[in-house]
Amino acid sequence: MLFLGLVERARPAIPEQTGIFRNLGIGGFGFAAQVIGSAWLAPITSFTVNQAHGGLFLLPAGGAGLILGIAIYVVAMDMGEYLFHRAQHAIPFLWAMHSLHHSDESFGTTTTVRHFWLESWIKSLTVWLAIGMLFKASPVIVVSYGLLATYNFVSHANLRLDFGPAWWLLNSPAYHRLHHSPAPELPIFDLLSGAHFRPPAGLFPDTGLATGATPRSAFQALAWPLLRGN
Repeated sequence: MLFLGLVERARPAIPEQTGIFRNLGIGGFGFAAQVIGSAWLAPITSFTVNQAHGGLFLLPAGGAGLILGIAIYVVAMDMGEYLFHRAQHAIPFLWAMHSLHHSDESFGTTTTVRHFWLESWIKSLTVWLAIGMLFKASPVIVVSYGLLATYNFVSHANLRLDFGPAWWLLNSPAYHRLHHSPAPELPIFDLLSGAHFRPPAGLFPDTGLATGATPRSAFQALAWPLLRGN
């Protein structure tokens, strides 16, 4: 995040970045919940299921098969994350929490940590639980996915970076910015479901909620579902 923050300052897509410290404050308050939920509860959920002889399919844990195992796990987790994300936009009580992430009018890499503290727990007991029941994965595979997931900091960066003809394959900062605009769209799995939108070159819209609702302090973010607008 620090590295991308320096790159953003050097080559910003949008010069005005006023919400950085607020995002860090929100991330700071939610840090314990994020660590417990994402870095402990989530992997432990899958590990516990596997130790209880859960997991319908055993993924290769070594040799050349390890690459295949990681690839299968990453695709499965990406699909799980995608379905959970769609639910966050469709189910009112999930959107009440997720709208905190979308309320950032100053989209940038610190937006990555701008989440309501309870979301990581819910994801751990849904997405991670489901994947644990589906696949028996070695710690190397789970850790590899965790490292790859840090790409989220890149996709939220305030940079004029897209991937040209491969826009549909990997979520670029330019594309994900569209998702944070009042007319959000998503990448590859949306292409499969027909909900995608091919962005024209050079489009960098404003971000935030259509209502303009946003927490005025990190403290308000702690109770965001109760204090937010519509």
